[in-house]
Amino acid sequence: MSADENVPAVDNQILRVLHANVFLVTPEAFIRHFMYGQEADPNAVDEGTATSLSSSERRARDEDLAAECLQALKGRGQSQKFTQVVQSLAIDETCNVEDIEAGISPYTSNQFTNLVKNINSKRDLYNPLAALLAFIGHFFRCYFIESGEAVHCTVEIDKSWPTAVNPEEKQSGAQTTFLRRRFVATHDKQFRFSRHVQEHPELQPDISLLLYQEPEGNWPKPDELHWKDVKIPIEVKLQDGLDANRVCQMALYAQAVKAEQFDRNSSFGILISKKKCRIFHWDASGCHVTEVDMHDDPAMFIQIVGRLASMDPRHMGYDCRFSNSGRVLANQSRTMTTRLEVIPARPTEFPEQSPRAENGEKPLAVDIYIDRPLFQKPGHLFSRSSRVWEGHEVVGTNSQVGKLRVVKQNWAWDARFNEAFLHEEAKEVPNVARVVGYEGVARTIDTRCIWNDGDVLGMYRVDGHVLELEPLPHLDTASDEEPFPLYPCNESPQVISRVLLRMIFESKGRQICEVHSCRELLEATKQWVTGLWGLNEKGIVHRDVSPGNLLLGLNPEFPAFIIDLGLAQRSAPDSSNTEVHSERIANVDLPMIGTLPFIAYDHFVARSNGESIKHEVHHDLESVFWALLYVVLLEEQCPLAKGSLRTLLSTDVDNIRSKKRAFLTGYLNPMELELAGRFKNLEPFLNGFSRLCWRDRRTLKLDAIVDLIDSSMSSLPPGSGERVVEATESGAGAGAPQSKRRRESVESLEKGAAVSKGLATSGNFVINSQTKLALDRLFFLPTAVEVNVLSYPQSTNKETE
Repeated sequence: MSADENVPAVDNQILRVLHANVFLVTPEAFIRHFMYGQEADPNAVDEGTATSLSSSERRARDEDLAAECLQALKGRGQSQKFTQVVQSLAIDETCNVEDIEAGISPYTSNQFTNLVKNINSKRDLYNPLAALLAFIGHFFRCYFIESGEAVHCTVEIDKSWPTAVNPEEKQSGAQTTFLRRRFVATHDKQFRFSRHVQEHPELQPDISLLLYQEPEGNWPKPDELHWKDVKIPIEVKLQDGLDANRVCQMALYAQAVKAEQFDRNSSFGILISKKKCRIFHWDASGCHVTEVDMHDDPAMFIQIVGRLASMDPRHMGYDCRFSNSGRVLANQSRTMTTRLEVIPARPTEFPEQSPRAENGEKPLAVDIYIDRPLFQKPGHLFSRSSRVWEGHEVVGTNSQVGKLRVVKQNWAWDARFNEAFLHEEAKEVPNVARVVGYEGVARTIDTRCIWNDGDVLGMYRVDGHVLELEPLPHLDTASDEEPFPLYPCNESPQVISRVLLRMIFESKGRQICEVHSCRELLEATKQWVTGLWGLNEKGIVHRDVSPGNLLLGLNPEFPAFIIDLGLAQRSAPDSSNTEVHSERIANVDLPMIGTLPFIAYDHFVARSNGESIKHEVHHDLESVFWALLYVVLLEEQCPLAKGSLRTLLSTDVDNIRSKKRAFLTGYLNPMELELAGRFKNLEPFLNGFSRLCWRDRRTLKLDAIVDLIDSSMSSLPPGSGERVVEATESGAGAGAPQSKRRRESVESLEKGAAVSKGLATSGNFVINSQTKLALDRLFFLPTAVEVNVLSYPQSTNKETE
C-alpha cells in the first residue's frame, strides 16, 4: 500500500463485512481444497495443455518439484537446475546471469538469508522477495522444458494461457500465441482501473503476479499497470502479525480484482513478511486464509508459490465458459469480445439444486463486449455481485450474428428462490422480462467440499468481547490498536452458500430516465403495474421495484417491462414442498428488502416500531409511485425539489419515512412544492397516485391505477414532456441523450454528498453506473441509490446484498 509500515485507518464498512466471514484453516486443508481441489469441468473450454493430471497426481508432482527447488536453492552453483532457471530469468529480463543469481536468496542455516539479513524496513524486502518468487515460478515452469531444449521457449504451462482473440478470429485458424505470468516488484508502479470503475481507493500492491504478452522475448517494464492484468496481489510487511488494517488492505485488493475481472469466480492474495506467508482465498461467500512459516517449512512455501505460478485459468478462479477466460489484457479490453456459452437447463425452485439440462438442447452462445457492462454492481466482497452485458446470439455453424440479447449473472443466495425459476413461472405474464436461456454455473460450497475435523482453526470476529468469547492465543498481531482477533469454531463454519446463476434475456430496454414524453411514461406505468399485478396472480411479489428495474421498450413502439426478480418472493408454494418452503422463507425474511428510496412507506413504519410485515402487491405498486417521483424530481431545479430528492436518496431512514409521509398525505405539496420541470403536467396524476397509495394502500387495486392513468392521458396537453435533444448529445454512446436540466440536477445532487456511506459500495469502490451515468449509456438505474439490506448482518446466517 505504501513504502513504509504506515497504513490508513481501518475501513469499518469493510471490517463489518469481513466480520465472521474470514476463517483460518490449516495449510494442509487450504492446499487440498483451494489449490488442488477442483477436478476438470466437462463443459469448460479446453485449457490447451497437453498433459492431464488428476488433482492428486498434480499435487504429488508439485511436492516433488518443491523439494527439488529447495535443493537447488541450497546447492545454487552446484545445481544444474538452478543454473538453468537463472539463465531463463536472465533472458527474460535481459540482465546478466551474475546479477540475477546475486538477487536470489539462498536457503542456508534453516532460513532464506536474503529475507533476514540487513532487513530494516519493508522496502528492504521488495527486491529479495520478488527475486525469490520469480525464481520459484520459473523453476516450476522450467520443469516442463524437455532436456536439450532452449531455456526460452513455449512450454505446457504457457499453453494453458493462449492469447485472447475475438471468437471469429479463433475460428479462422489464426496462429495461437501464448501469454506469460511473472512475479514482479510493483511497489513503485501506478495501477489503473477501467473507465467503468470510479472513485476507487489508490491501491498499489508491493509485488504482483502479472499476466503479460511477451514482446520479442523480453519482459516488458511499464511504469503503469492495470488491475485487469493482476493475477495475484501481494502485500509486504516488516512485522509478522495480522490485524484489522492488514486484512482490510487484502480485502481491498480482492475487491479491485473482483471489480476488474468479470470472469473470475474466486481469487487469491498473499500477505508476506520476513517470516510468515499468509495466503487468502476469496469467493462470493467468504474468505479462507492459512499461514506458513517460510523458514521453518520452506518446501510447503515453495510448493504454494510454484502452484500459484503454474495454475491454469480455471484453477486460478476463472470461469472457462467465457472463451477468453482470464486472458484479456487491459490494452485489449475495449475492443475484445468473448463468447459465452450457456448450457440450457430447466430452472429449479431453489438454485442450490443441480439444474437439469434439456435433452438435445445445444448451448446458447452470445458474443459480448466484456469491458462495456450495461450494469455492474460488485457490492460487498460477499454479495450477489450482479453483472449485465449485451451481446449478439451466435447462430448456425458459421457463427452468424443473431438477435440482440442481454446476459445477466449474479451469485444468488441458495436460500432464495431461483430468479430464473420465477421468470419461468411468469413467462405468460405480460410486461415481464423473458428468459430464453439459464444455467446454474458454479457453487461456492463446491470449492470447500467437506472440511475434516481440525481443518478450520478459527473464525475472525470483531465482537468476540461482546459475546464474552476467549480469543485463541497462538497468533501474533501487528498492532494493539486495531486487532482482528481469532476465535475458536465449535463446528464447521456456516457461511452463506451462493450459486452463480447466468440468464440470457430475450430483449434489451431503455432506462426510465430516457423516456421521450409524459404520454410514454404514463403508458409505460400502465404496463409496469399490469406486469406487477400479473406476477401477484402467479403468487410472486417483486420486492425490489425501483427505476432500475422498470425498463422502457427499446423504442417507444415496444412495450415497457419489469426486470430483476432476484429478491422476489413466491407466496404460493406447491403443497408438496410446503415444509421446505416455510423453512426457507423464515431464513430470508429480513426486516427491509428492496432499494431504499423506493420501499413502500408501511415498511418504514414497521421498522420504526420494531416490527416486520409481509410484503404484498400493494407495496410493489406504491414503489412504482416512488420511482416516478424520482424521475420527475430529477428534472426540477428549485431548492425544495432538490432537497426532497436529496432526502429520499439519503441513508437517514427516519428522514426518508417523514418525507414519504409528507408526499403521500400532502398532495405532492408538503413544502409548497410546485413542479416546473419537464414533467410538470404529471402533477395531477402524481397527486392522484399518492392519494391512492395513502387512502387505499392496503387494498390498492390495478383497476384504480389504470383508470387514473387513462384519465390523466386524456387530459395531457400536446407535446407534454417531450425531450429536447441537444446537438452535443447526439453521439452520447449506447444510452440515449438527456436534457440539460436533468444533468445539472444530478450534478447538484452529487455535490451535495447526500449519496454516501451505504449508498456506495464498500471500500469506496464506485462502479460507473452512479447517478450521473443515468445520463450516459447504461439503461439500468444508477447504483448510487441502491441499498438491498439496511444493516450489516450480525451473523453469517444473514445475507448482505
